[in-house]
Amino acid sequence: MSADELQQLEQLIYANVYKALATYQQQQRLAVIQRQQDSTSTVKPQATKRKKQLASKVKRTPHVAAPKPLPQPKPQVTPQPSIPKSYNPIKAAKPLPAPTRAAIKQPPVNQGENARALGNVDQRGRAMLPKHQRDTPIWDLVNKQ
Repeated sequence: MSADELQQLEQLIYANVYKALATYQQQQRLAVIQRQQDSTSTVKPQATKRKKQLASKVKRTPHVAAPKPLPQPKPQVTPQPSIPKSYNPIKAAKPLPAPTRAAIKQPPVNQGENARALGNVDQRGRAMLPKHQRDTPIWDLVNKQ
């Protein structure tokens, strides 16, 4: 078989397969449409008949009075915004409360107690010296040999 004959055979097979597929798809579409028409024609009278039956069974409600309007909410009384006062800077400091003042106020310290205070290093060091050297200036104590 030559190349030309092979090509013609392929084209013939392709054309026939294409026609067959097109015909099959068209038949399927027609069958679906026909089924839909058959089902709606058989269902539609039954549905309308049932609808009429239900409509006849429904009792008509007598005329009902118009609904009453909802009560209107009472407006809330809002306090008037206070008028802003002009800026007045504080001229005098407020005094501290009595307990705070009492805590800040320290009792007077005697000279003898001051020598025993741990915070005063100079006086603590003098307390360790003999009594006759406690009142001498530190510089004299350091330079004395």
